[in-house]
Order: sequence, then C-alpha cells, then structure tokens
Amino acid sequence: MLKKFFSTFVLSLMMLFAINSQASAYNVAVILDTPAGMFSDPEKVYQTVQESLNNIFGSSYDIMPLGETDSYVQIYREEHDMVYTADIDDSTQTSTRNLLLKKEDVNNICKHFGTPHLVYIRVTSTAPTLSGGWFTASQKVNMTLDFRVWSDTKADFTYTKRAMAKGTSTTVYAGGFGSASHAIVKALKKGLAEIEKDSTKIKLMMVD
Repeated sequence: MLKKFFSTFVLSLMMLFAINSQASAYNVAVILDTPAGMFSDPEKVYQTVQESLNNIFGSSYDIMPLGETDSYVQIYREEHDMVYTADIDDSTQTSTRNLLLKKEDVNNICKHFGTPHLVYIRVTSTAPTLSGGWFTASQKVNMTLDFRVWSDTKADFTYTKRAMAKGTSTTVYAGGFGSASHAIVKALKKGLAEIEKDSTKIKLMMVD
C-alpha cells in the first residue's frame, strides 16, 4: 500500500513538473459556438465560458480573447459556405451556421492563429419548456456542452468530453414566466463544472 502511494505521489509530481515547465510557452486559441436565436444571451454565455477557462488554465496559459478568434472563425465559415441567410419576411433576415466543423477545419483555424493548441467549445440547447406551480412559473432547457482540445503537433484532438445538464429559471407570476437565457447559463455552469474537474488531465494532455 505504501509503495503504491509513493509511486502515485511521484507520478503526480512528474505530471505537475511537466505542466509547469511548458505551460508558460503555450498560447491557446478558442472557438466558441453558442446557442443561436431568441432564447440565448451570448454575452452571458461568453462571460461564463471565459471564467471557466480561467479556472481550467490559470494564469500560466495565454488564452486569446474570444472576440479575436470569433471574427476569423466567422470569415472562415463564410468562405467555406458554412453560413446561410434566410428571409423571414420583407424586413427581417436570420443567419444560421453549420456547427459541424471537421478536423480539417479545426486544423486550418489552429494554424491560422499559430497556436500549439486550440480549444473548441460548442453549446447547444433545446427550446425552453414551460411549467407552473403554486404562484410560480418556470422555463427549463436541456443543454449539451462539447469541450475539445486540439493539438497542432499531433493534428488531432487530445481531449474530448461531452457534458449534458438541465437548467431551470423560476419566478413568481407577478415577476414573469422565468428566463430561458438564465436557464441556459445555469445549465452551462453545471456542464463547465464537470469539465473543470478534468483541469489537470487537460493540461497534461497539452504537454507535447
């Protein structure tokens, strides 16, 4: 038992040493695909994801601001016919995105930013459902979070995880019928909490 504990302790020290010795050399680009449509609040989603990235990577990793990567990813999708615009009526248009980025696409985007690693985060949610109780009303959503880390050196994903969670927003009748965007953020926080548990594993997988 003591021998096994000692071996585990030594292995942990080696992992931490490898991470700390190379982390300062890394820059990380991030692709974030958020829920589109009237039920989401992209600003809140961005803020929540950024806070979680800070928790996962800490101050040793230089993470490119999401605003800097978003612009190019949008251009990339436009140039590769991955954005579609549809007319709703005479005065309204809406755009939809093809969220199915292939490995080739992720590799191309990673090389554009010149970073050793790229984090790809995709957030999708169902349309909210309404439910009521005594003097209360709620909106519930089911959210799916895909979190992947791409290695430029290995030309493949080194970490992938899918987290699924339910979010609920409840108010009294006098205050409305709950908030779909709040429900999405609540579900997102649950999903990101599952990813944060793998923080050490994620950083270890990023040591080339």
